[in-house]
Amino acid sequence: MKPPKKYGKTGQLSKQLPHPGDGFICTQALGAIYTPQATTFRVFAPTANQIILNLYQKPIGGQAEHFSLAKHPTDGSWEISVKKDCLSYYYTLTAKGDDPGFNSERELIDPYARAVTSHNGRAIVALETFSIYPRPKFSPSDAIIYELHIRDFTIDPDSSIQKRGKYLAFTETNTHLFNHSEILTGLEHLSELGINTVQLMPIGEFQTDESSDQYGWGYDTVHINSPDGWYATERFDSRRIKEVKQMVDALHRRGIKVILDVVFNHTFEALNKRIYSFDGLVPGYYYRRKPDGTYWNGSGVGNEFRSESPMGRRFIIDSVKYWVNEYNIDGFRFDLLGLIDLETVIKLTEELRSIDPNLLIYGEPWAGGETPIEITYKGKQREQGFAVFNDHFRDALKGSVFNARERGFIQSGHNIERVKHGIKGAIEDFTSYPSEVVNYVECHDNHTFADRLLLSTLDDGLVSDLERKAMNKLGAAIILTSQGIPFLQSGQEFARSKRGLDNTYNKPDSINMLRWKDKLINKDLFDYYQGLIALRKAHPMFRLHSAIQIKNSIKFLDSDFGLVLEENTIGYLLVDVTGKDTWSEALVLFNASSKAEDFPIPNKHWEIFVDNKQASLLPIEKSLVKISRNMATVPARSAAIIAVRNSS
Repeated sequence: MKPPKKYGKTGQLSKQLPHPGDGFICTQALGAIYTPQATTFRVFAPTANQIILNLYQKPIGGQAEHFSLAKHPTDGSWEISVKKDCLSYYYTLTAKGDDPGFNSERELIDPYARAVTSHNGRAIVALETFSIYPRPKFSPSDAIIYELHIRDFTIDPDSSIQKRGKYLAFTETNTHLFNHSEILTGLEHLSELGINTVQLMPIGEFQTDESSDQYGWGYDTVHINSPDGWYATERFDSRRIKEVKQMVDALHRRGIKVILDVVFNHTFEALNKRIYSFDGLVPGYYYRRKPDGTYWNGSGVGNEFRSESPMGRRFIIDSVKYWVNEYNIDGFRFDLLGLIDLETVIKLTEELRSIDPNLLIYGEPWAGGETPIEITYKGKQREQGFAVFNDHFRDALKGSVFNARERGFIQSGHNIERVKHGIKGAIEDFTSYPSEVVNYVECHDNHTFADRLLLSTLDDGLVSDLERKAMNKLGAAIILTSQGIPFLQSGQEFARSKRGLDNTYNKPDSINMLRWKDKLINKDLFDYYQGLIALRKAHPMFRLHSAIQIKNSIKFLDSDFGLVLEENTIGYLLVDVTGKDTWSEALVLFNASSKAEDFPIPNKHWEIFVDNKQASLLPIEKSLVKISRNMATVPARSAAIIAVRNSS
């Protein structure tokens, strides 16, 4: 499930029930450790009396070999070494104990399984090797994130993608809209757009049955370390591992980093008495429980993973390191990061940065309901090496996500001071560095930006579809020129619509899929986003690395220079403090008014690079932006960027 996001009430860990397993810490490798001579199966289950390994040669049915695991005397683990080549065998575990949560009739899946046949099936003894292309090398500050869902992005029959809905869709080249070879799709679209970071919505094995296309986007995760079989060409063997690596490799070859959206705040286990793994092996240990034994529900979907428990924390850290080391993943977006205790987030960030200092780590600093822990909220990330989403900026720009009719700066010119904070990377709000904040107006939750612009202006008969497209361009210009890490949702660049529906996690392909013909219809909007992305990548002044640089570089025309601006407008001077830009300074002007507005400007040799029609690396010769000696006139509902080029 994917409930609406909201801020949860925070409590204290003293409200959390202790567990008998808390005194055990296992430091040995867990899971199925394979060699051709023998496979060691090791699992953490400190309160169990017996653990049985059920070893199969078939994914479904067949007769199992049964092996009793031996308990380690002090660390709570159980293990056995099976002396034969077990590659591609299937296995489950049975746990017995005195706690009523144990069920000796239930076959469980190893939480550390590298591949599974299904969320309630069998684990696979897997070993996949693949020649991995090196990770792209650039810092988090330089990332331009593009969120997509494997199926939504590739399932449109008009895309010319052959492996639609599959990992391998991202390895296909020369894909384009049916009968329109100039409208690129899939991997080619990503390269053409110019983004350098893809955020994949969850690909860990999830609960929803593959027979339904109402699949919850993968947020009903059960087995995080196994790629989901729905996106693989075969679900009953381990080829999903190779195919994910091929996908990552193909994106890396285009210079695109790959971020995984991971769901550690809850699992779909333990909902409606579904026990697949964690709660069957150590009942009551991996989930936060109230004094009456019921689950805390800060996730809004039934449970909270107890990240502060020793082995819960270890699992999270082991998992992210596994994805980085095995799949060459470039970072993680943490769903409901607020529900993961701060100590765990700091530790996993440190360990990931020791592997690669350029890994990108960020998440949602809120919860979906009441929780017993102190939420890892905005501000907790200061100086800690990870980033959080800026909902302050988001809501200031387009209005609250909880009120579809509310307008923000883009529709009305309101919230100017809040927008200014966002432009400066929230350094005067909750960050120490701009790399600690992710800026966005649209993501998979809530309405698409295009739908929101429509819904919030429906009662204004004077606003046309062309003006809404102008608002979309204005929003793109603000996000892609502000300090911090910009974030786009797939299809935002060609006005993707979900038919006005909100939070469509439980809706079918007919609602969620990208329709590539929309790119043809809104090619001018795509070109504008493409131009802004190229501009951001070309000019370091839009990607400053410190609060000091931002304070020295950004000066608002009204509050810093004392100039009088028209209502519904924002203007600021951006000075090159990096010494690396081809511009010495730029003026960034935003006009949210329904009419053209004048901005007082210094008398210099300004050239226009962004107007209401295009964003360009070269000066725009014919533009509706007009520059006189001390004035720039900017068309209604649009942005303008004018700059002075360095003489050297």
